[in-house]
Amino acid sequence: MKKSTCSLSDNSKTSFFNDGNQLFTTLPYENLQFIDQGIFQMTYQKKITIGTIYMSDTILKISDEKQDKYIDIENMCLRGVINQKTKQYGFRISKNGQYAEFFGIHLELLNKIKLYMIQSDFQSKYKILTKLGNGYLSQVYKVQNNINGQEFAVKIYEKQNLIKSNNYQRELCMNEIRILRQIDHKGLLKLYEIFEGEQNIYIVTELLEGGPIKQYINKQDLSDQEMIKIMKSLFVSLNYLHKQNIYHTDIRFDNILLRDPQDLETVCFINFGKAVQIPQKKRTQNHVTFQEEGALKLYMKKDIYSLSIIMLSILTKKFYQENQLVDELLMKNFKNISYIEYMELSPPFQRFFEMIFTEKYQKQIDSLTCENILELEVFKLLNKPRNSKMLISQQLSNVFVRRTSKIAPRLSQREKLEQSLNIIKLPPINGDSPTSTDKTYSASPQSDRFISNQLTNNLKAKHLNKRKNALKLNIII
Repeated sequence: MKKSTCSLSDNSKTSFFNDGNQLFTTLPYENLQFIDQGIFQMTYQKKITIGTIYMSDTILKISDEKQDKYIDIENMCLRGVINQKTKQYGFRISKNGQYAEFFGIHLELLNKIKLYMIQSDFQSKYKILTKLGNGYLSQVYKVQNNINGQEFAVKIYEKQNLIKSNNYQRELCMNEIRILRQIDHKGLLKLYEIFEGEQNIYIVTELLEGGPIKQYINKQDLSDQEMIKIMKSLFVSLNYLHKQNIYHTDIRFDNILLRDPQDLETVCFINFGKAVQIPQKKRTQNHVTFQEEGALKLYMKKDIYSLSIIMLSILTKKFYQENQLVDELLMKNFKNISYIEYMELSPPFQRFFEMIFTEKYQKQIDSLTCENILELEVFKLLNKPRNSKMLISQQLSNVFVRRTSKIAPRLSQREKLEQSLNIIKLPPINGDSPTSTDKTYSASPQSDRFISNQLTNNLKAKHLNKRKNALKLNIII
């Protein structure tokens, strides 16, 4: 924040974010859990008081000896100030032309509140490096912090374009800011701070250096294990969103980026302008109407369908008209994705897509959540160790020795042959001493033929000896 003197003018009345309300407000709802943030000196309307600041979400409670006052800091203006008399550093909170200044600042509190407030000194804090992309009414740049050199991304809106556009575009911008402030997950874009200048609004977020996932998969031949990593990471992130009663509703390739190109598990969702949310307090108090509950289920299904289509595209390298296909699925039209689309995939993937995209599982998909999806067979393969040949042979042998019948079956010729291997002496080879084919026996075709011939010759010799002895005794065999 830019350090200024207390005599500087305040621009909160003309701010893009000004909703016309006053600086101080009443307690919005009961049962807020406030956390002590320390003791401050507050200056308001030239009156100085000493009080304690408590914080809960976006609500500050300022308590002094006489009363408690409340400020909802969301979208209020924030700037640094210096007390001219004491030279003490502090900050100013202002709204609609009214402001209060606080001195004796704790940096921890400042870092908390700046996420919810609007600062004004973007040009002095950041340097623009390169352009990363364009939105409908916005542009995205890579920027560098002038103090520590750390790189970030910034989405820049021209205020005049937002003002001239319809209310829908303005609401998309405000909605994205509102959602970004509430989420904190490794698979979702992280917001750092927001600035407002004379002409622009600046939304500073983390820099996702891996770029769009669509570009990455076009260059790579991903294994099943790598695909499962991507799928699981995205469904875990989506599950977090849904647990927060937030539904993205705009999941497509353009809105999925990699934080680190070397780590597939760093996939992130971005662009939350079209996200839908039911406030947590409304859900806990059972104030959600039947129509709202039905809409939420629809949003959940839309997110799941959208992400599943992207997964299918990555696996098959076929790209679909995502929005059109999702609309068809929501109307229970399952004809546009046939089994042929994923029949060449491995069985776990086939079963996953069959459950999502076929009418057979229509009832299950109506109540399916991301939490349910993460319990499916395909995601359990991720941590399953690869079996060695020795382990596979042991598992097969364990299967073969199981008997379902109480009566022991007669041994086949093959089993008789295997039982006799421990007592057959192989002839010495290249001067070696004779060895027995016990546990070191190698079942090659050559050794099998040799042993089989040896057994046959032994049996014939025994039979001839018995026949000679019987003839001597005039017994016919």
